[in-house]
Amino acid sequence: MQQAQRFAAGLTPLPTAARVTRARSTLRWRVISTVVSAVLLIVFWYFFGRDWSLGWTITVGVLWVVSTVFWLVLSIVGLSNAKKDLAAITDGVAFYLDPKGIEIVHPTPVRVPWSEVSALKLAGHNFGAGPKLVVEVNGQPAAKVPVAFLDAAPAVIDSAVQAYSLGRVRLDSSALDNLL
Repeated sequence: MQQAQRFAAGLTPLPTAARVTRARSTLRWRVISTVVSAVLLIVFWYFFGRDWSLGWTITVGVLWVVSTVFWLVLSIVGLSNAKKDLAAITDGVAFYLDPKGIEIVHPTPVRVPWSEVSALKLAGHNFGAGPKLVVEVNGQPAAKVPVAFLDAAPAVIDSAVQAYSLGRVRLDSSALDNLL
Protein backbone atom coordinates (compact mmCIF):
# COMPACT_ATOMS: atom_id res chain seq x y z
CA MET A 1 0.00 0.00 0.00
CA GLN A 2 1.30 3.44 -0.90
CA GLN A 3 1.46 6.03 1.86
CA ALA A 4 -0.73 9.08 1.26
CA GLN A 5 0.95 12.33 0.31
CA ARG A 6 1.23 15.04 2.91
CA PHE A 7 0.93 18.78 2.49
CA ALA A 8 3.74 20.56 4.31
CA ALA A 9 3.63 24.25 5.18
CA GLY A 10 7.20 25.31 5.81
CA LEU A 11 8.58 28.06 7.95
CA THR A 12 10.07 31.03 6.16
CA PRO A 13 11.89 33.96 7.73
CA LEU A 14 11.49 36.24 4.70
CA PRO A 15 8.41 38.31 5.74
CA THR A 16 9.73 38.66 9.30
CA ALA A 17 13.22 39.60 8.09
CA ALA A 18 11.59 42.27 5.93
CA ARG A 19 9.74 43.48 9.04
CA VAL A 20 13.07 43.75 10.91
CA THR A 21 14.51 45.75 8.00
CA ARG A 22 11.50 48.10 8.00
CA ALA A 23 11.72 48.51 11.79
CA ARG A 24 15.44 49.36 11.56
CA SER A 25 14.73 51.87 8.84
CA THR A 26 11.93 53.39 10.91
CA LEU A 27 14.20 53.71 13.95
CA ARG A 28 16.96 55.27 11.83
CA TRP A 29 14.45 57.76 10.43
CA ARG A 30 13.21 58.56 13.97
CA VAL A 31 16.75 59.32 15.15
CA ILE A 32 17.48 61.53 12.13
CA SER A 33 14.17 63.38 12.47
CA THR A 34 14.81 63.85 16.20
CA VAL A 35 18.15 65.51 15.52
CA VAL A 36 16.72 67.68 12.73
CA SER A 37 13.69 68.73 14.78
CA ALA A 38 15.92 69.50 17.78
CA VAL A 39 18.11 71.73 15.64
CA LEU A 40 15.05 73.44 14.14
CA LEU A 41 13.53 73.92 17.60
CA ILE A 42 16.74 75.47 18.92
CA VAL A 43 17.07 77.76 15.87
CA PHE A 44 13.41 78.76 16.11
CA TRP A 45 13.76 79.46 19.82
CA TYR A 46 16.97 81.44 19.24
CA PHE A 47 15.34 83.76 16.69
CA PHE A 48 11.77 83.95 17.95
CA GLY A 49 11.64 82.44 21.42
CA ARG A 50 13.30 85.25 23.34
CA ASP A 51 9.94 87.02 23.45
CA TRP A 52 8.20 83.95 24.87
CA SER A 53 7.44 83.61 28.52
CA LEU A 54 9.35 80.99 30.50
CA GLY A 55 6.18 78.91 30.87
CA TRP A 56 5.59 78.86 27.10
CA THR A 57 9.21 77.86 26.43
CA ILE A 58 9.03 75.03 28.97
CA THR A 59 5.68 73.85 27.55
CA VAL A 60 7.03 73.69 23.98
CA GLY A 61 10.18 71.90 25.17
CA VAL A 62 8.25 69.35 27.26
CA LEU A 63 5.81 68.62 24.41
CA TRP A 64 8.72 68.09 22.00
CA VAL A 65 10.53 65.77 24.45
CA VAL A 66 7.39 63.75 25.26
CA SER A 67 6.44 63.24 21.61
CA THR A 68 10.02 62.44 20.61
CA VAL A 69 10.49 59.92 23.41
CA PHE A 70 7.13 58.32 22.63
CA TRP A 71 7.97 57.75 18.96
CA LEU A 72 11.53 56.61 19.70
CA VAL A 73 10.32 54.09 22.29
CA LEU A 74 7.62 52.85 19.91
CA SER A 75 10.24 52.32 17.18
CA ILE A 76 12.65 50.56 19.55
CA VAL A 77 9.92 48.24 20.84
CA GLY A 78 8.83 47.47 17.27
CA LEU A 79 12.39 46.57 16.28
CA SER A 80 12.86 44.47 19.40
CA ASN A 81 9.63 42.54 18.80
CA ALA A 82 10.50 41.96 15.14
CA LYS A 83 13.92 40.59 16.13
CA LYS A 84 12.31 38.26 18.70
CA ASP A 85 9.86 36.99 16.09
CA LEU A 86 12.72 36.41 13.62
CA ALA A 87 14.68 34.49 16.25
CA ALA A 88 11.62 32.30 16.93
CA ILE A 89 11.51 31.02 13.35
CA THR A 90 13.36 27.75 12.99
CA ASP A 91 14.20 25.81 9.85
CA GLY A 92 11.76 23.18 8.81
CA VAL A 93 8.05 22.58 8.63
CA ALA A 94 5.33 24.40 10.58
CA PHE A 95 2.60 21.80 10.02
CA TYR A 96 1.53 18.85 7.91
CA LEU A 97 -1.88 18.05 6.49
CA ASP A 98 -2.83 14.51 5.52
CA PRO A 99 -6.01 12.42 5.21
CA LYS A 100 -5.87 11.60 8.94
CA GLY A 101 -5.60 15.15 10.27
CA ILE A 102 -3.33 18.07 10.96
CA GLU A 103 0.05 17.78 12.63
CA ILE A 104 1.48 21.00 14.01
CA VAL A 105 5.26 20.82 14.34
CA HIS A 106 6.10 24.44 15.25
CA PRO A 107 5.99 25.94 17.87
CA THR A 108 4.43 23.10 19.91
CA PRO A 109 3.98 19.62 18.43
CA VAL A 110 0.29 18.63 18.28
CA ARG A 111 -1.47 15.96 16.21
CA VAL A 112 -5.23 16.42 15.72
CA PRO A 113 -7.46 14.08 13.67
CA TRP A 114 -9.96 15.82 11.36
CA SER A 115 -12.85 14.47 13.44
CA GLU A 116 -11.60 16.40 16.49
CA VAL A 117 -10.90 19.73 14.76
CA SER A 118 -13.70 22.07 15.86
CA ALA A 119 -12.25 25.07 14.02
CA LEU A 120 -9.31 26.07 11.89
CA LYS A 121 -9.17 29.82 11.66
CA LEU A 122 -7.10 32.93 11.27
CA ALA A 123 -7.26 35.02 14.43
CA GLY A 124 -5.39 37.76 16.18
CA HIS A 125 -4.35 41.28 15.45
CA ASN A 126 -2.51 42.92 12.61
CA PHE A 127 0.40 44.11 14.75
CA GLY A 128 3.74 42.38 15.18
CA ALA A 129 3.79 38.99 13.51
CA GLY A 130 0.15 39.47 12.49
CA PRO A 131 -2.73 37.03 12.56
CA LYS A 132 -2.19 33.42 13.58
CA LEU A 133 -3.45 30.16 12.16
CA VAL A 134 -5.34 28.61 15.09
CA VAL A 135 -6.35 24.94 15.38
CA GLU A 136 -9.17 24.46 17.88
CA VAL A 137 -10.19 21.19 19.51
CA ASN A 138 -13.50 21.22 21.43
CA GLY A 139 -13.59 25.00 21.11
CA GLN A 140 -10.17 25.44 22.75
CA PRO A 141 -7.00 26.48 20.90
CA ALA A 142 -4.69 23.49 20.50
CA ALA A 143 -1.98 25.25 18.49
CA LYS A 144 -1.19 28.63 16.95
CA VAL A 145 1.27 29.56 14.21
CA PRO A 146 1.73 33.12 12.89
CA VAL A 147 0.73 33.27 9.23
CA ALA A 148 3.76 35.48 8.52
CA PHE A 149 6.00 32.54 9.47
CA LEU A 150 4.47 30.27 6.80
CA ASP A 151 5.54 29.78 3.21
CA ALA A 152 1.96 29.00 2.13
CA ALA A 153 -0.76 31.58 1.63
CA PRO A 154 -4.06 31.20 3.51
CA ALA A 155 -5.89 30.40 0.24
CA VAL A 156 -3.50 27.51 -0.45
CA ILE A 157 -3.84 26.24 3.12
CA ASP A 158 -7.66 26.43 2.84
CA SER A 159 -7.64 24.42 -0.39
CA ALA A 160 -5.36 21.76 1.10
CA VAL A 161 -7.43 21.56 4.31
CA GLN A 162 -10.65 21.08 2.34
CA ALA A 163 -9.04 18.43 0.15
CA TYR A 164 -7.46 16.41 2.96
CA SER A 165 -10.45 16.67 5.31
CA LEU A 166 -12.84 15.82 2.46
CA GLY A 167 -14.69 19.10 2.96
CA ARG A 168 -15.28 18.65 6.72
CA VAL A 169 -12.99 21.51 7.71
CA ARG A 170 -12.39 24.91 6.13
CA LEU A 171 -10.01 27.71 7.05
CA ASP A 172 -12.17 30.44 8.58
CA SER A 173 -10.69 33.81 7.70
CA SER A 174 -13.70 35.94 8.66
CA ALA A 175 -11.88 37.37 11.70
CA LEU A 176 -9.52 39.18 9.32
CA ASP A 177 -12.36 41.57 8.52
CA ASN A 178 -12.05 42.99 12.06
CA LEU A 179 -8.30 43.10 12.63
CA LEU A 180 -8.09 46.60 14.06
